[in-house]
Amino acid sequence: MKKVLFPCQICGQNSHGTHFGIVSCRACAAFFRRSVNSKWARKGCLTNFKDKGSCFCKPCRLRKCVEIGMDASKFQYDRDAISAIKHPKIFPSVSYYVGRPEFLMFSDSNVTSQKTFIDVQNLVFEVSRYLDHGCETPIYAENQLKKLTLGFKLMQFDYQNVKFFDKIGKAEFIDIIEYYFLTVAKWIAHFDEFRKLDQSLQIKLLQAIWHVWSKIHKCASTAFYRKSNPNAKPTQKILRNVCMDRMHVHKLDTSWMSDYPTEHVTRFMLTHHVYDFKIVESLLKLDPTDVELTFMFAQLCFEYAGKRFQGEILKITDHFQQVLSNDLHHYYITDQRRERYFQRLTDLMKVNNLIQRSIWETRPHRELGRVFEISKLEFSHPEMFDDSGFC
Repeated sequence: MKKVLFPCQICGQNSHGTHFGIVSCRACAAFFRRSVNSKWARKGCLTNFKDKGSCFCKPCRLRKCVEIGMDASKFQYDRDAISAIKHPKIFPSVSYYVGRPEFLMFSDSNVTSQKTFIDVQNLVFEVSRYLDHGCETPIYAENQLKKLTLGFKLMQFDYQNVKFFDKIGKAEFIDIIEYYFLTVAKWIAHFDEFRKLDQSLQIKLLQAIWHVWSKIHKCASTAFYRKSNPNAKPTQKILRNVCMDRMHVHKLDTSWMSDYPTEHVTRFMLTHHVYDFKIVESLLKLDPTDVELTFMFAQLCFEYAGKRFQGEILKITDHFQQVLSNDLHHYYITDQRRERYFQRLTDLMKVNNLIQRSIWETRPHRELGRVFEISKLEFSHPEMFDDSGFC
């Protein structure tokens, strides 16, 4: 015997039971559930059919559901089988009660490694004394950018008298710090706008930018070395005007700066130089002139210092960049007879942006290094080594 079904009170088709208070089919029940709070509840009829019983639009269909007696208050929620399963309660971990991360939980908090103290007080004093006296010889140049370029030329890498590191230890690292801090001071002393600042601001700027300057100097010197030496290896890099081959340095001593094994410390330090190869390749391709390279050095340093300190120093560094940008424009228009230099400048700034990116992106690595106490160095002037990779 054929089973008799009650017709749906909305559309007249075979019903499936009682849904939301009336006998209806599944289609009308599903339509009401998803449409009761939709835009159709606020719209009028969308068709001109006179026979509303046989064919009607969505607003009319929803209105008929409500008129016949469908009730949204009869909706049932949380009936899924998965929601009925009682999940076991996750109890707080031991680290929650102890108050220490799990990776430090079994270490003795009272045992601390002996710190290696690096005193740079004399170095800062020497730079202050140099800034008091100014440049060793009078500077004559057409504008500020070319004055800085004169200072840059005095410090270029001498590829004809290359020396190689046979070992790297505490003495070599300190020598690198001293070399770059003094070199940046001698270079920026050629900039008249910088010399107008109070010495306290001069020292603060120098302490912030010396390691940024050293980063681009290493890459630029490495690019120049590869260009002038066809036999140069990709693993060779210029530090403090000395060549270091990462694959052939057998005497790398890191015991003075960390209690971790040398290979772990080396791998950690390499994370700060992940973009160096790309930067060197870009410089080789662009082959910037001395004036362009000087502008890149200055723009990178002043941009970094402004973002780091904000406030008064940001205004100062923005002014510095404006002065040098005007000089660069004059250089392109007058010296190089190049009126359309936008693309060239864009390519140069891409290199600087890549260096800044390497600084910002490696900050989490340095934070992890502090958490795990990879470095045991302690400095007399810690603000001088922020973002430098030494701490």
